[in-house]
Amino acid sequence: MKVFTDAEKQQLQAKIKDEQERQRALRESIQIAKEKESKRSKGIISTVLSFKYGLLAIIICLLVWNVATLLKWRNFGYDQYLNFAVALMLLFNHIAWHFTKKGRPSRVMKTVAWIWLLFVVGYLFWLFKTGAI
Repeated sequence: MKVFTDAEKQQLQAKIKDEQERQRALRESIQIAKEKESKRSKGIISTVLSFKYGLLAIIICLLVWNVATLLKWRNFGYDQYLNFAVALMLLFNHIAWHFTKKGRPSRVMKTVAWIWLLFVVGYLFWLFKTGAI
């Protein structure tokens, strides 16, 4: 076993202190970087969630307004359902693309959204053909 002199012991203690200080500074910089990344990702997530649920609330309000208008005027002609059909189309598409991500529910909702989209487009063309619009 090697016996260190007092000078060597002091040099080793100084090197150990320097290394500990360097590691502490490195840990702090890593922690600061993680906090910045966390704040950045929380901002993105909150923006996505506010878009996701905010647009859902707008679509549901639009749907409720269309139903209320339809019931208020009591005019149930075939040409009065376009706004309601478009609001449902928006709702189905929003649910399909923002709330279901994988698996069977995603496939079912995307299929429903596409079928409803085709129905609304067909209904719109039929209304133009009959001259209701």
